[in-house]
Amino acid sequence: MKRLWKILLGILLGFSIAIAWGTAGQAVAPRLESTIKVYDSILGSSTRYIGACEGNVGFNMADLSDLGINTYRIYGGMSRWETEDDDGSYGLPSIAQIKANPNVIPWEHWDEVMTHPESGSDYTFSGASEEVWQGNARTIFESLKQAHIRPVVTIRNSDPGWQPDWALQLNPPRTEADWNEWWEHVFATVYWLNVRNDYQVDDFEIHNEPDNRQQGWGGNQEDYFELVRVGADAIAHVYQTYLPDRQFHIHAPKTTGGSSWPVATLASVPDYFDSVNVHNYDLDISGYVRQVRQWMQGTIHARSPLWLGEWGTYTGGYNDLSFSLNLVRNMIRASQPGETYIYGSHLFSLYDWGRSGQFAGLVDGGGDRRLSYYAFRMGIRALQGGRPVFLTTSSDPEVMAIATQDGQQQIHLLLVNDSDDSQVITADLASLVSEGEATLWEFSEQVHDEVAGQERVHDGIIRLELPAHASRLAMIRSGG
Repeated sequence: MKRLWKILLGILLGFSIAIAWGTAGQAVAPRLESTIKVYDSILGSSTRYIGACEGNVGFNMADLSDLGINTYRIYGGMSRWETEDDDGSYGLPSIAQIKANPNVIPWEHWDEVMTHPESGSDYTFSGASEEVWQGNARTIFESLKQAHIRPVVTIRNSDPGWQPDWALQLNPPRTEADWNEWWEHVFATVYWLNVRNDYQVDDFEIHNEPDNRQQGWGGNQEDYFELVRVGADAIAHVYQTYLPDRQFHIHAPKTTGGSSWPVATLASVPDYFDSVNVHNYDLDISGYVRQVRQWMQGTIHARSPLWLGEWGTYTGGYNDLSFSLNLVRNMIRASQPGETYIYGSHLFSLYDWGRSGQFAGLVDGGGDRRLSYYAFRMGIRALQGGRPVFLTTSSDPEVMAIATQDGQQQIHLLLVNDSDDSQVITADLASLVSEGEATLWEFSEQVHDEVAGQERVHDGIIRLELPAHASRLAMIRSGG
């Protein structure tokens, strides 16, 4: 009998060791217990518009539709659509002449460049023809319109390559002839998109990072303010004269992360824009967003939409798991009503800029989707659209959580765990759901935004596993 007990004890001990070390002889990470509680208090709305900046190696509506983005940022300007003075007469026509008769602008030039661009690509301005996407501006804007994706277009006189050469004389504009050319270009861009055609492009940015000389702006801060004033006048004239029932939006100051230019812009030209738009590449976007919101207080833009025109990375990282999870964390921060709230954002960038990897986007030159693409897609599914956001608490600071409600009254509980420990989550949803079914989606190194199972809500409680270094989304339907 004593020998039998020793045998049984040995078997149990071996079984315990096997559990502790796993079948592959590696230690199994401990599982922690955490509690999430979702209240019925609505704090506000999630980010309304989530999208990406374009890239020059691709434009495929299958990617935009698959992601579910509802806004897309396009870098326009003279280097793209007016590589040479459109009429060959510098300083003509005058602003007064255009206001009296818009047909003094050579529209055949604009039709040609927008439909049959040089070397067959609307991106020839940014790279060799054999490296960039083949297609025209007309296709891009028509496709976005059909998909109900909101374009935001940058208008600038010069780009990071300080092109086109002919426009250097108006960088910055000084003379009456300079201002005529700038006003005409802005007017022609907006008129071609919305009057000559009906592409419903109603959001415009005045230049890109004017506080960063590497982006091609040759003037100082005061020069930029005048560029905004004159550009806004051209845009307003199009809408007041030809589209009186349409609303337009001007975004400014489009500055680099950490810049103090928004303070002066809010004070100096507040009447010439209605959307505050800045860039922020911080791993945690919260700090600078709070700063910009503090600057907005006490101005006429205290309650204006705040956009992140660029965020994410331009140095690489979209195939890194931790960076991918951090994207979701920043999307949650941006959707939390309050000091870190973002109305609309554009991740930089959807596609690569240059096949040699000058800037790497979510999709490479061969059309392959990088790891962060799937994290971004899951965050969009949970957050986009200005949804009600419920007060949500987590017992573990390592687990970030947010709960929203979609138009079908489904609760979306998005969780991120970027720690080394897996978690068993007990989520209390009793204030919103008593009984229901939940579909679980997972993003991790092995699972790329795929359905990972089903769970039930019983008596307002749902239990689910949250692996280490992973994000999960529970889409909860009440009933049953």
